[in-house]
Formats: sequence, C-alpha cells, structure tokens
Amino acid sequence: MIAHRLSDEGRMAEGHRVLGEWLDGRHGAGSDWVHIQFHMAVFELALGDWGGAYARFLEHILPAVVNSDDALTDAPALLWRLRLYAPRPIELPWQLLRRRALARMRRPSDPYVELHNLLALAGAGDLESLDSWMRAQPICNDPCRECLLRRAAVALRAYAMRTYRQAAEILESLLPQLPQIGGSREQNALFEEIARSSRRQLDPAAVPWKAAA
Repeated sequence: MIAHRLSDEGRMAEGHRVLGEWLDGRHGAGSDWVHIQFHMAVFELALGDWGGAYARFLEHILPAVVNSDDALTDAPALLWRLRLYAPRPIELPWQLLRRRALARMRRPSDPYVELHNLLALAGAGDLESLDSWMRAQPICNDPCRECLLRRAAVALRAYAMRTYRQAAEILESLLPQLPQIGGSREQNALFEEIARSSRRQLDPAAVPWKAAA
C-alpha cells in the first residue's frame, strides 16, 4: 500500500496529497476503509491539521468502534495521537473505545489486537481493568510476544498514572522488540511518540516529535 511506503519514508506531505486525491469522491466501509482513513489522519497530523484529523476520526473511525470490530487497532492508535498532539485540552471519546476493548478482550485475540485493547484502556484511564488484565498474565523476562505485551501494559499504566519516567524507560527499552508483536513501522511509531511525550512531561524543553515532510 502506497500510504505505508510514503509514511515509512517520511514523505508525509506527498502521502497527504496522493492519498487525498485517491479518496476524493470515494466512499467506503469496513476495516480496509478504516485503515485508509487512519493513514490519511496521520498525514494530516504530521502537517499540523489536528482539526482535520479529528473530524476524520469522528466521521470514519468512531462509527466503526460503535458498530463493529473494524477499528480495533486503528481507533486507539489514532485517538492516542490526537491526545498527544491536541493543541488544547479536549475531552476525547475514550469510553466508547474502552467498551469495545473490554468486549473484545473476553475473546481470544492476536497479541497485536490485545496491545491496542490495552491502549484503549490506558487512554480511558481504566487502571482497574489494566490491573485485572496484568494479574491474569504470567510474569516472565523472555522476549516472547506475550511478555513484551505485559511490559507494554506496565508502561501504558505508568503513563496513565503520570509516572512518566517509568513509562519512558520501559517504552524505550521495548521499542527495538516491539515489531515482534506485529504491525507496520508507522503503527508502531506511536509507542516512540508516547515515550517522547513522557520525556517531554519530565523536561518541557525537550524537542517535540514531528514527522518529516
């Protein structure tokens, strides 16, 4: 998919133009459509159009959260980005994502889907559900996907608790191994952004993340 390639190469302005031209006049539904909208919103955020990205989330991605499992990964990943780069404090619809994640967690999931369920819980500040999930997981130090998932949950819980140093340190150690859980480079870049946000909370003078144009 060209959007993946242009994102991976840091060609965000070109990606915005190419994908925008393709989307012009088109309509769609389902998980593929949601994923395309996710990429377009990431391009918009990279170019500083937070409002456009949020409007796209509300129009194309949030309805899929309410009515289906078509946005299990794209919705939490995009809403986290919108949270991290919001130009002002704003209430985001985390509870809808939280409800979908909790419903999905009652059934077996691929570790990558489970990671995004955890993102939804952390974004909603649902520490009780995060703790319940972690109590049910084995404690281990092996670099298997399940253990990486547990470490990610600890980091996300730390961020939700504003324990930013712990969140940053865990995420920074986790980043090289994160592809083992799954997902594209662009999708996994979110966790680097959360780590950088954690560092900025500790040092407001730190240079903020910005995608290449």
